[in-house]
Amino acid sequence: MLSETVNTLETERTSNENFQINDFGSDGKIVDSSEIRTDLATALIKIGDMDKDKKLSDDEITELGMMKLDTKTIQKELREFQFNLRSSDHNLNNFIVITKGKYAGTILYNGPLKFIDDEHKRYFGLELCMDIK
Repeated sequence: MLSETVNTLETERTSNENFQINDFGSDGKIVDSSEIRTDLATALIKIGDMDKDKKLSDDEITELGMMKLDTKTIQKELREFQFNLRSSDHNLNNFIVITKGKYAGTILYNGPLKFIDDEHKRYFGLELCMDIK
């Protein structure tokens, strides 16, 4: 089911000639580096640290197009497609989305909780489940 969802999203993203930021459910405002929690910033250094200084600057955040989610739009879409948040933190204000580059559309967790997978690896994504009625 997850693979099918990913394929649908990727097809939509690549077939859409208009790569506007709102296609990814963002609020349209670049996040300031001071708003990104230390753990997430450390994880993002691997993909966003262009000058190799082991820090994530405002310019690098702008290059990734990191923005908060437009929570009303996302909640409407989740209900429409019958998805529920499965993540422990249901506050969508704690999630951000990358809107530029090859990671565009990636939703990341920027909140206080720590999510660990079955292999004891830290992850920062959004976890969803189908709402079966």
